[in-house]
Amino acid sequence: MKKLLAHAIIASFFIASLASPALCQLPAGTIAPDFTLHNLNDKSVRLSDLEGHPVVLVIGTTWCPGCKAQLSELQTIRQFFDDHKIPLIDIFIQEPAATVGNYLKGKKLPATFEALLDDGQVHRAYRVYPIPRVLILDGSRRIVQDSLGLDATEITDTIQRLLDRQADTEKTSNE
Repeated sequence: MKKLLAHAIIASFFIASLASPALCQLPAGTIAPDFTLHNLNDKSVRLSDLEGHPVVLVIGTTWCPGCKAQLSELQTIRQFFDDHKIPLIDIFIQEPAATVGNYLKGKKLPATFEALLDDGQVHRAYRVYPIPRVLILDGSRRIVQDSLGLDATEITDTIQRLLDRQADTEKTSNE
């Protein structure tokens, strides 16, 4: 009986996380957890090293249909990322470098694109359960948006607002 009750409780938490993705999302305005992950060339990339620029984080896998659709959506705005030098970090949860490399082969990605391999560190810190997760961070690593996928317009509009706000702040401080 105790075992059955324990399984029921665990199942209810799992179902609740699927039914209410907001339970998994990180609150807007909080600092995104820092991480250091390796890219496909085994080079370490640390999130805090990207401070000063808005950053788009995508967290998912190569096999997830929603993740594939999200990457296709991001490819449509690759020029926007390049023009504004916005880092686009795609974090692949517990997948080998060769699998990720093959998946990305032939895709038209921005020059600012970086594929990182997550051993579970980011998955846990960011409470990633439904995927894909898309987070937009400001230049101070504060979470502006945390969603289960975003379309190109939502991404470019949010980043443009961040860039405009950053330009206004710089203009005011120079006066």
